[in-house]
Amino acid sequence: MEQSNSLLLNEDALKQCADPKKPVFIYEWLRYLDTILPVTQKADIKSVQKQLVDQLISRILTGPGPPTRVLLAKCIAQIYSIGDTYNLFETINFCNDVLKGRDDSPSQLPVKL
Repeated sequence: MEQSNSLLLNEDALKQCADPKKPVFIYEWLRYLDTILPVTQKADIKSVQKQLVDQLISRILTGPGPPTRVLLAKCIAQIYSIGDTYNLFETINFCNDVLKGRDDSPSQLPVKL
């Protein structure tokens, strides 16, 4: 059970990071999750699954870059393949809503670049 606490993002440490270093902090946490999730006990994942999925979903809203998005997707997939799938479709619907909300009109594209 000790390991399950280390799966969650340390929000206090993230708040103490300087703004330019926050994406790196998140990326390193996601890399850690990507390596530790496959070897974590199912019971440990289930005990923190709701909090962990909520933290990962909140990272989607920050508009991360492609490498971070790939790791987010891998981690979410691993959590649901190892843990419970009880709110999988809720997570999928949330991701679809985020994608629908994107504005890719020609007037917005130069702003994003």
